Amino acid sequence: MAIPGAFNFMQWIEDNKESLKPPVNNKAMIVNEDFIIMIVGGPNERLDYHYEPYSEWFYQLKGNMHVNIIEDGKIRKVEIKEGETWMLPPNTSHSPQRPEAGSIGLVVEQVRKPSETEYFQWFCAECANKVYEVEVQVNDIEKDLPKVYEEFAHTTDEERTCSNCGTVHPAVK
Repeated sequence: MAIPGAFNFMQWIEDNKESLKPPVNNKAMIVNEDFIIMIVGGPNERLDYHYEPYSEWFYQLKGNMHVNIIEDGKIRKVEIKEGETWMLPPNTSHSPQRPEAGSIGLVVEQVRKPSETEYFQWFCAECANKVYEVEVQVNDIEKDLPKVYEEFAHTTDEERTCSNCGTVHPAVK
């Protein structure tokens, strides 16, 4: 197999800037047998959380972001400012938030094994109780995620009602 050469990182971002805007907001830069290296743009504010058995590495190139995580049954906000980096521990429910238009971040994830599944979850904003969960095998994040969001968008109020406090989670933002 031929080993690829170097390329201009910032030029790649410029060439793919349309993919870094809503509704897609991300583009896989490099995918090999071990890693997925993605560039993610803002604005992008999500209501879902992601849970997988691997760590994720975040580096914020431009603008600021934060990652909401579930820690000890509560929602915690981890700020990642421009130029900062953070490693998400494995098996942590997390929801990356990029509210700033034009913000750009780099995310490195481990490639999933073919048999592995991961979860997309929605938590109650009032008490952090899990309201809804979808188990999925992600093969192509750019194609598979919209299907997950579409499923949640078509849930009933009853399916989105918190069993702990009775708050109804919104179907879409």
